[in-house]
Order: sequence, then C-alpha cells, then structure tokens
Amino acid sequence: MKLKKLIACTLAACTLLAGCKDNNKNGDESSSRDKSESAESSGNSSTTSEEVNSMITSNKPKEIDGFLGNTVEVAPKAGDLIATFEIEGFGTIKAVLFPEAAPMGVENFQKLADAGYYKGLTIHRVIKDFMFQGGSLNGDGTGGDAMVSDDAGDGEFGIETAQNARHFYGALCYANAGGRNSTQFYIVNNKSDTDITEYDFDSYKSTVEQINAIINSAREQGISDEDMRYALYYTYGQDLLSQGQSCQNVLDWLADAPKDIAERYKEKGGTPSLDGGYTVFGQVYEGFDVIDAISAVEVEDNGSGEKSSPVQEIIIKDVTVTEFAG
Repeated sequence: MKLKKLIACTLAACTLLAGCKDNNKNGDESSSRDKSESAESSGNSSTTSEEVNSMITSNKPKEIDGFLGNTVEVAPKAGDLIATFEIEGFGTIKAVLFPEAAPMGVENFQKLADAGYYKGLTIHRVIKDFMFQGGSLNGDGTGGDAMVSDDAGDGEFGIETAQNARHFYGALCYANAGGRNSTQFYIVNNKSDTDITEYDFDSYKSTVEQINAIINSAREQGISDEDMRYALYYTYGQDLLSQGQSCQNVLDWLADAPKDIAERYKEKGGTPSLDGGYTVFGQVYEGFDVIDAISAVEVEDNGSGEKSSPVQEIIIKDVTVTEFAG
C-alpha cells in the first residue's frame, strides 16, 4: 500500500519533473549489479528533513590553481600524457589527459591501457549529437574492473570534477554506475551551439524542491530507499535521487557558470547538463573527423528501448597512453 501511495505521488509529480528529463540521456554505464544494491535500506521514519535533503547534495565546481583544462584550445606540450585510440576502419583519436583534475581517473586509464585491457573491445553505445561509449568488457555495458580504488574499497573510484574540466565537444569522460567509475569511457560528440544562458534554472530548482518533498513524504511513511527506487523505476524508469542530483548539478555547474565557459559551449558545443555528474579526464585535440564518423553510424535498439547499438561492430584496435615529447 505504501508503494502504491508513493507511485501515485511520483506520477502526480511527472509534469514538475519534466524539466530534468533531458538529463536521462546520460553517460551511465549499465551495471551487472542490481540497481538497488547501492541503496541503503533503512525504513527509518524518524529521518529528519535536513538528513533527507542532504541526500541530494550540492557539488559546486572547485578551482585548481593554474589549470585551464578544456576551457581553452587544447594542444599537447612536453610532458603531457596523451591517450591514443585506434579504431578499426575509422582511424585514430588523440586526447590530452588531465591528471590535475582527475588523478585517479588518469592513473586508472593509463594502467588499463598499459595492460592491454581495451584491445579488441568495442564502442557499444552511440548517440548522435550526444556521445559514444566504450570499454565494456562484455560489449553490452557490463563487465570490467578498475585498476585503482578509493577508500570505499569496492574496486572502483568516485567522480572527480573541476571547474575547468567540462563536457565540451571532444571531452573524454568516464561513464559511471551509481557515481562509481571503473573502465568505461565516453567521448562527447555534440558540436552544435549550446547556450546555457537559455536554461530554465527556476524549473530545475523547483524540481529539486519537489523531489525533496517526495523523499520527505516517503520517509514519513517509513518507505526505505530501496523500495523508493523500486517504485520509481516502474514510474519514471529512473531513480528519484539520481533525477534530483542531476538537476542539482545543473544548478551548481551552469546557473553561475563563468562567462568564458558559457561562451565556449556556444562556440564548441557539448553536453553541459552532464557537468558535475561525471569525470572529465581529458580532451580530444586530434581525430575529430573520426569522432564524427563514428557518431554517424547506423544504430538499432540496444534491447532497453534506446536506439544506440551500432548495427556494425565498432572495434577498438588499441588504446595507448604515452608522454608527449614536444
């Protein structure tokens, strides 16, 4: 009965939450784990409003002294780490890596590349004017283990972000499951002008407030996080908390974005709604024609209702990470 009440509540809120629906098309990896596994199942009806609201966290961009990332034109200089992707039948993509912004992410990627992990794997997900994704051990968005781990001790590591590492066209990023990175990467392929000043930030703020109200209501009824997620997957097909966090990220990262970042999105294109929610650990500087060619391939339903699975297999011949000699 409690779940039915929650479903009714979330259905009534669908219109309010529609302002954040564009963030559903994201860089998430499909995980072989149960979606509810990472949710704490407390069922504690005495949770305070402050504790509930803190479940959707504010994640303001952090500044790194001297780090300009991809907010300027990226060209390799002596000592930079360069990732080279060789894609069979398409060509070569080269990206400068950002250890300043994503030290664990870069270390992990280099170790995976050095171990030959990416050889023979595929680009399994292609969405034109958004991104393409690869690095899944099983070729379907599942499988693969990180080679570094943070203090969580689960063989993965968390999202790393920085003010000047953004989702511009050609950004190299980690796909994640529940905010945890492992092996899958994606490259932003949208080069259409994107004006972040036209975002309706009031609607994003309203969405966060409405989601917090739903969470409060659910907790007051003694509904656990796991049950709440269960109900929401059957109404939205998306986790309520993930929905709220995506909206909060937009507010934190775009509402007050510096003028140069707003101008660069207009000039270069990209997927700004992903800022703050995913690790940007590099920027392509060579091989944009290859990005465009991969992004134009014919795709079909991936089995989950998303038209993103390449009809013809796209094979990663190799990925290497080397130091640029200058």
